[in-house]
Amino acid sequence: MNKLTLLTLLTFISFTISSQVSAKKYIDFIPIPPVQIKNLVLSTSANNKIVNLSTTQMSLDKQAVLNFVPNESMETTIQKFNNEGNIEYYYSGRSVNKGSYRLIIDYNKYIIHNIDKTGQEDCQGYAKIGIGLRIIANIKALKNNIDISSLVAIGNAAKDGNISGTVGYQVIGIESKEITAILPINSEITSSINQIFLQAIGVVKGKIYDEKTRLHPQIIALKHTGCEINVVLKNLMAQYTVNK
Repeated sequence: MNKLTLLTLLTFISFTISSQVSAKKYIDFIPIPPVQIKNLVLSTSANNKIVNLSTTQMSLDKQAVLNFVPNESMETTIQKFNNEGNIEYYYSGRSVNKGSYRLIIDYNKYIIHNIDKTGQEDCQGYAKIGIGLRIIANIKALKNNIDISSLVAIGNAAKDGNISGTVGYQVIGIESKEITAILPINSEITSSINQIFLQAIGVVKGKIYDEKTRLHPQIIALKHTGCEINVVLKNLMAQYTVNK
């Protein structure tokens, strides 16, 4: 076995062992319920001036919002609820065992801000601030070695009778009658789930730029730097949810 093959194998084994981790060891962004920002943030207005506004004021100037959230992504988070009531995170959901899981898929336009430490809590982090569509599937895996890594995967698993569960959504920071009209109500997971929500994501992406759509950036995810997630959340609330 050559060195390259050995290194590849060791990397694969290491990733497989560490694919299920606690919240403290999870190094990616963790989705949270949308949180309104109370303090002022910098952006660029429609007439190319640097402005310091609340997100409510910013919602009156769509270009200021779009300039504020220059990044775009679609990311997947897989959570497992263990017997102790704690949440564990998976880097891969291609082969999970029986249990209760949550698949969260976020389409976002966003910016990332620092979360500073406060008082004696020596813990920094990052806040993702933006708008978008969040799809949430609550899944019960009925067998071992089930793939729940995507909407396609859970649709196929539901078709084969390997999982049960429900799927819903959150429209985050986007005020649009057309989006409300096109999105499905919460329902059971079916084989057509991927097609339904791909269409919904396409509508959301288009309506963001529609003249009639109002945009309200909110805090939608956070990332810690190796400390307790509750400490980062506490610092987040202190920094962004108090008028300054």
